[in-house]
Amino acid sequence: MNRYLKAALPFGLYGGGLCFLGFLTIYFLDIEPLSMNLIFGYLVIPIFVFFGIKNFRDNYNGGNLYFGQGMTVGFFTYTIIAGLSALYILGSIQLDMDLFTTFKQINLTLMSDNKEVLEEQLNVAAYEESYANISEMTVFDVAINDFLRKIFPGLFFTIIISIILKRNVEF
Repeated sequence: MNRYLKAALPFGLYGGGLCFLGFLTIYFLDIEPLSMNLIFGYLVIPIFVFFGIKNFRDNYNGGNLYFGQGMTVGFFTYTIIAGLSALYILGSIQLDMDLFTTFKQINLTLMSDNKEVLEEQLNVAAYEESYANISEMTVFDVAINDFLRKIFPGLFFTIIISIILKRNVEF
């Protein structure tokens, strides 16, 4: 296993585990966990990406860190977190289909309640297409949506953190 993945793996696994614990906590508090899981992920990802990159710099690369190295470690970290998150969401929905039904109904209700505003901002055809897409949403769509909504912020945070932690030690 290469040193980039070795440095990122524990932080990706811990971050994914923490997201899962947050998901379970929200679920057992009877709050709709699929939407809240995204928000929780936005808090967890930058923390674990930071520590993954810092771990690589300090423990695997002799105090040096180039931007590309930080991007690589960050990529592995947030991809592991996002992958684990998508898997446990997929598994949770398979175990409790009410999660999916509730999530879908909340989104459809939100679209219906804001129909006039959305039609004004977009247009009637775009609104109807969005409503139809949500109506036809599958379990895999929810898991892929969660995965992608962790990947893109992860990339953003990785860029910033790689710049901040970049360091070349002179001998």
